[in-house]
This record gives sequence, C-alpha cells and structure tokens, in this order.
Amino acid sequence: MNTDTKGPRITARSFFREMRTYGYSPNQIIRIINELLDLVTHCVQEGQRPNTLVDAAMNERILTRNAR
Repeated sequence: MNTDTKGPRITARSFFREMRTYGYSPNQIIRIINELLDLVTHCVQEGQRPNTLVDAAMNERILTRNAR
C-alpha cells in the first residue's frame, strides 16, 4: 500500500474508531459521512475552497438555530 492510499485509510479508521468511542451508532456515522460527501461534492462542483464551504454551512446552521 503506497502513501497515497495509506494516509486516507488510517484517517478513516481513526475517525470511525473515534466516532464509535463517543457513542455514535453506525447509522449516525453513515449520516455524517453523507454530509461530508455532500460538502466535498459541492466544493468540487462550485470550485470553492473547502473552508469557504464549511464556514458557509456553519453560518447557515447558526443563523437557522438563532431564528428559532
């Protein structure tokens, strides 16, 4: 296994292990992964930097939460 595939694999396993340690169910982890894929897909389609998209998503959630 080369370093191009080794790093993401280690990161994914660590992320999964951490999520399970904190009590997330497999279904919750799948929802989180789907959200991550949506963010990355949007970045690629819009040509945005990931931080820009995450900041926008966080602002949207904060505004939505404050509007309640």
